[in-house]
Amino acid sequence: MNVKVNIQCSRIIRMLCYSYFFLLLIFGATAYAQKYNFINFNVENGLSQSQVTAFAQDKNNELLIGTFGGLSIFDGTNFVNYNKANGLSQNRVQTIACDKKQNIWIGTNNGISRFDGKSFKTFNPINKSGDNTVQTIITDVDQNVWALVNSSLYRFDGKSFVQERMQDTIRCITLDNTGKLWMFAFHKGIYVYKSGRWHLEIDVKKDPDLDIFKMNFGAYSGTLFTFGNRYIQIADNGELKSPDWLKSMPVQNFVLDLIEDSKGNIWLASIDGGAWLFTQKDWIHYTYQNGLTDDNVNDFYEDNEGNIWIGTNGSGIFRYTGSIFTYYDRSSGLASPSVMSITQTKKGNIFLASSSSGLYQLSDGHPQRMDLPVYSRRISTVVIDSMNTLWIGTEQTGIWKYNSSGIHFFRPSLTQNAFSITNLYRNGNIIWVASSGGLFRLQNDNLVKANTGKSLVYATMSIGTDSLLVGTLKGAYIYRTDIEKLIPQPFIENSATLCFATDATNVYVGTDDKGVMIWNKKTKTFTNINHQSGLTCDYVYSLLRDRNGNLWVGTGCGIDKITFADNSYHIRSFGKSDGLLGVENNANASFEDREGYLWFGTTKGVFRYNPYVSTAKQQAPKVLLQNVKLFSKDIPAGKYTDSTTPFNNLEWNPILPPGQNHLTFTFKGIYLSNPEKIRYRYQLAGIDRAFTETDQNTVVYPNLPPGKYLFKVWASDADGNWYDNGVSYPFTINAPYYTTWYFRLGGTLLLIGLFLGGVYYRNRQKEYRRRWQEKLREEQQAIVRQKTAEDFHDEIGNKLTRINLLTTIAESKLQKPPEELQKILHQIQQNVNSLYRGSKDIIWSLQPDSDYLNEIIFRIRQNTEELLEGTNITFRYKESEDLDRQVKMPVDYSRNMIMIFKEAVNNAVKHADCTIITFSVEVNEQHILLRLKDNGIGFNAPLISNGNGLGNMKNRAKRIGAQLNWKSEADRGTELSLLVLVK
Repeated sequence: MNVKVNIQCSRIIRMLCYSYFFLLLIFGATAYAQKYNFINFNVENGLSQSQVTAFAQDKNNELLIGTFGGLSIFDGTNFVNYNKANGLSQNRVQTIACDKKQNIWIGTNNGISRFDGKSFKTFNPINKSGDNTVQTIITDVDQNVWALVNSSLYRFDGKSFVQERMQDTIRCITLDNTGKLWMFAFHKGIYVYKSGRWHLEIDVKKDPDLDIFKMNFGAYSGTLFTFGNRYIQIADNGELKSPDWLKSMPVQNFVLDLIEDSKGNIWLASIDGGAWLFTQKDWIHYTYQNGLTDDNVNDFYEDNEGNIWIGTNGSGIFRYTGSIFTYYDRSSGLASPSVMSITQTKKGNIFLASSSSGLYQLSDGHPQRMDLPVYSRRISTVVIDSMNTLWIGTEQTGIWKYNSSGIHFFRPSLTQNAFSITNLYRNGNIIWVASSGGLFRLQNDNLVKANTGKSLVYATMSIGTDSLLVGTLKGAYIYRTDIEKLIPQPFIENSATLCFATDATNVYVGTDDKGVMIWNKKTKTFTNINHQSGLTCDYVYSLLRDRNGNLWVGTGCGIDKITFADNSYHIRSFGKSDGLLGVENNANASFEDREGYLWFGTTKGVFRYNPYVSTAKQQAPKVLLQNVKLFSKDIPAGKYTDSTTPFNNLEWNPILPPGQNHLTFTFKGIYLSNPEKIRYRYQLAGIDRAFTETDQNTVVYPNLPPGKYLFKVWASDADGNWYDNGVSYPFTINAPYYTTWYFRLGGTLLLIGLFLGGVYYRNRQKEYRRRWQEKLREEQQAIVRQKTAEDFHDEIGNKLTRINLLTTIAESKLQKPPEELQKILHQIQQNVNSLYRGSKDIIWSLQPDSDYLNEIIFRIRQNTEELLEGTNITFRYKESEDLDRQVKMPVDYSRNMIMIFKEAVNNAVKHADCTIITFSVEVNEQHILLRLKDNGIGFNAPLISNGNGLGNMKNRAKRIGAQLNWKSEADRGTELSLLVLVK
């Protein structure tokens, strides 16, 4: 609802109103088509009421808003409202202030309310019902709370508001930039409160009719501004005078509010509606037509980040973050707000191509539609050639051109079947035409088909004197202009390629699923920047490299500015909070004009970025812990702790019983400029080893073990800068009695004792039984082995001896036997002797004494000496000084060990062509190392790896769990080592 505001000096106001309506007839025809960056928040967004009267900001950076419907607290995205039902003295809020104790002081039309974050307390300076209308409430540098009530000044003494000892009528009070209190006393002058006394600064007794309704100090200059029945005046050397900039004010009406912001701009609200801005050059009147409202403005306020907040009388609040983005949309004169392409003539004229309403030229800030046939108004692209001719590509009717003779249809596009044009790209005197029918070259008013096939082409770009990049649905390809041939190998494949950009070092390619692909011209390698890297999304519609080297990426979710430096990059994203209301960009609809302004065509209008305007102040967000839930429910008040936090009433440092271990934390970084760009880092000390980074403001910790915890969370600003702005929340989860250390220690000791006792008893029994069984088994094995050895010796030995004897007899019986028969008999004797010697090793290994290392060494040496008998090879033996020969080896080790070395010696004799063979033995507590080394010619290990002898040696080593190694070098001999584990 709208409530009429009582205004003093009704006679003056009436005269000013007459002047206003007269001047409105004169200036009413002036319209501003360009729209500015105002973001509106009203009751639909959660504001308590649409008529706003006052602003303030608390220590948490939250915006406090006074309305006719109560108090609203805004954190950048959400509103929390308080009214009379919550304890506020009255719904109509007149003024707001905060003190260092985080109390909020609210002046209403029926007293003062103090809110400590938990409850309201009401104070009535005048003890009469209905007479406590609060005009202003202020907290000075000394933390005195001052209230102007019914033109009388009061100060809070800690319990109540006490009236100052003065009989004057106080019209207004304010604070200077140092926090000192100033007041205007009617008929006397302007005073400042210093050192507990009032000092007259400006004497107005010479002008007894002067009345000042409101005054404040400029944030930039520190100048005192006043406005009242003498209109606007400033303090200068102890006097009030009219400022020079007021002379250029187009219309002078009754002033509702005025401030000077931190940049030196003057914001002025008068009864003509909207807001006036003076920027040291000229005045701009912001109204509904260029982005604000036609409602009266009640209050201006600049927050800590440099945002200007505008409280209106019916449209809620507006946030102005500067003219970084201005735009043209349907209300600016575009019949269709979707702008597909932008270009500029040599004279500086800007042309806009609409997706359905034709071609527009900006003239004095107004879009003027050019004369195109209705059937040709679906324009997709425009470009200016070297002759300053404007070429127009349409979606269905081919190519048109506009020059001094007007707009004409380009007929060669009809003969070449170039109907649906997607992009026009100028490269010198040539314009390349991308269309649904492929790629064409436009030169000297001729259209020539390029040899690229008939597939749809989205974009083109030159990457050299003889090459073009061609973007298609299936990827990007290189077209050689010198040989007029498309290279079949794709530059980028399996991604729709919609746009390109380039510089001296890189080629940038926009895709529909991979973000931006960057190809380095020198290294011929690709890198990728995508959503995970910080882009708003991976669907890239446009790329623009500006004159400062920044890459601008237009996506389906906003605009990203990528700044490159020192082999790294930084991404700054722009969205609705920056004034970019149209976040979905159109394909290849980005352009840099000759003044350095950047233009972006979106589905909701064309937006112009001003690179010369400073952005919001860089400031750390204030992090608040908004909620802590236990099993998705609020922690019961007072059940686990006796203290709470103010405003959000969180149970502070609760001690939770066993099993209450599922917690959910909700936090918020208060950053009014760009709340959606904030990212968070959080860590639960006691369980998390490192922090986690996220853009979500809720985290769940289920099934936490007992212990003491500290939850910590930090927030970054919109540019990704991190600060030491973290907040912490301690809590404890108690352990069940059966999990306490003393209970666990006692139980553990008892169990350990029982277990060890049982294990000791069982092991003793097992060891006794094992020893008895082992002794019995060894005795039986010894008997069997001895008997087997004896039987084997008697049977095999006798038969071999008999065979040898019979062979000798046969040889002697034959007188001069044939040479061939003599060789056979000789071979029989050799085989019998060899078999006899081999059987001796088997018989030996069956004897119990063969298990000792001493016997094994002796047997290996004996076999070696026998094999070397009759050769020129010298045999050497070495052993370590501390060699224990009485080491007993497991059964079957001895036979495998002597057979390994027997085979090795045999190989050395046959193949090594050596003169020395050395056998050495080393023993430690865990291993026995046996080595056999010769000084022969060596061998090539890979060539003999498949031999049976070497394979048998490996199998025998594996059978006894030993490690067999050998190394051989040409002319340096061969060394074989056997590492046997001592059990």
